[in-house]
Amino acid sequence: MSLVITESPETGVDRIAINRPGKRNAINPDTRKELIDVLTNSLSDDAVKAIVMGSTEGHFCAGGDINSMVELDARSARKRMKENHQLVRVFAEAEKPIIAAVEGFAVGAGAGIALLCDTIVLSEEGSLGFPFFRVGLTPDYGILFTLARRVGLAKARQILLFSKNLKGHDALKVGLADIVVEKGAAEEYACVCAEELIKMPRHAFALTKRHLAMEPQTLEEALEMEALSQSLAFLGPEFEEGRLAFQEKRKPKFR
Repeated sequence: MSLVITESPETGVDRIAINRPGKRNAINPDTRKELIDVLTNSLSDDAVKAIVMGSTEGHFCAGGDINSMVELDARSARKRMKENHQLVRVFAEAEKPIIAAVEGFAVGAGAGIALLCDTIVLSEEGSLGFPFFRVGLTPDYGILFTLARRVGLAKARQILLFSKNLKGHDALKVGLADIVVEKGAAEEYACVCAEELIKMPRHAFALTKRHLAMEPQTLEEALEMEALSQSLAFLGPEFEEGRLAFQEKRKPKFR
């Protein structure tokens, strides 16, 4: 049985989901490796213009599989984390839109994966949780970086130190989720978001994602990055099409 399911409709939006329903889609080393391979293939495929990270059997991802964390010494624990970071970097460095469609649990590493996506669509019954202290661990999967950037340092501190689990509209209120939909509708709505994002100019979109990934910066650093990315955008065909569409009072057709 494949540990990661991929569907590639003709829309150009790949739908990817972890497939370990008996473990609430918790991640073990084999799942992580397969997810890296699947994501890398989708991101390198020109026919794929966006990715939706979805759910199987009602859950996004229940975090790391505790049963795969036994008998670790200092060396193997560090090796495990470095392998986790390979997956984090695939998400973080993606220049295509990635939308998380969260049903059920997205906790621990599952919350980390959701936070690495561009947009989080959350079911009203879904939740993002950070239970690391409950098992004697510290946050991983880039959460110490992504959470504060999403909700602010003060809220991130309280969420992590109190091992909070935020559901539906509570997650929306603090900024953990971008959109809340009724139960069972997260993936469908995420696909609508993906189809909207793939209409955007791909080159400008990728440049902006890279710029956002570098925040926070000093003003001078931000202005220098802005000068670099905007200069590249000015010289590209997307700006030419956007300019003509504006002048002709029509919607642009980016390729």
